[in-house]
Amino acid sequence: MAHRHGKPPRRGLILALGGGGVRGFAHLGALRAIREANLPIAGVAGSSAGAYAAANLALDLPLEPEPLLTHVVDRKLADLFMANGNRLLRAARIQGRLFKALRHTAIADAERLREGLRELYGDARIEELDLPLAINAADLNTGEVVVLREGPLVDAVMASSAIPGIFPPVPWGGRLLVDGDVVEKVPVTAAQTLGQGVVVGVDVSNPVRPHKPHNSFEVMLMASEASIRRLKRLALERADATLSLVPEQPVDTFDYERAEALFRFGYETAREQLEALRALLEPRPRGLRAWLQSVTQSRARKR
Repeated sequence: MAHRHGKPPRRGLILALGGGGVRGFAHLGALRAIREANLPIAGVAGSSAGAYAAANLALDLPLEPEPLLTHVVDRKLADLFMANGNRLLRAARIQGRLFKALRHTAIADAERLREGLRELYGDARIEELDLPLAINAADLNTGEVVVLREGPLVDAVMASSAIPGIFPPVPWGGRLLVDGDVVEKVPVTAAQTLGQGVVVGVDVSNPVRPHKPHNSFEVMLMASEASIRRLKRLALERADATLSLVPEQPVDTFDYERAEALFRFGYETAREQLEALRALLEPRPRGLRAWLQSVTQSRARKR
């Protein structure tokens, strides 16, 4: 299989890092553990929060929470969606943002995010990185998976994490792109474009906690989440193995106070799975890959 720039294809793990808001900091911890173990990485794909972690890995930036917390996190936006404090005041603030959204395509300022990403990533382009990288996004008009393999890294990460209604769509080659989680929460399709290697889907979803909705908004939100969970399952079925970084208790998308704890959780969980990940890279008879996938999934469930 040909590789860009004429380079031979790498052998190793191809990591597909899924979305999950602040839970994406678990990706950084897992990547730190994998790198410390010297497991070969042939490529990395990222969707939404996973796109930030994938970009940090591809640029060889520190695999720790601080750079993203400093340059990317919008504390005002996080406070808006957190349930702490005066609920009536919070509801009034959200209502005010929603009225603003009726006149615009989003309730958050994308320029602040763009400036922070430029400070992190500079003018880097996807196709010029040493580690093969693919960023997952969704076409707002067609609902197609859009795999970004070239172009400005800042724009690609912004497109992949453009949560509909919160951040504006990103124009890209005649398309309008939004959060990759809309079409494929764990970017297995993007990972499979990165050449030879063992595709490992890394899932940072929230655990499912059945509950009764209290209003119509919750019903709509739950229906959307159910659809995304189904798409996630379909994607993970096409991966060679799954690394589950699903926390025991749900974590709100914007609860950045949990970033450090999630980082440590990802690090420790990946360390527990290093043997299984290393086994994926060894010569194996037919059928062993499926067995290894079941082993990694069952170990994650027993934690």
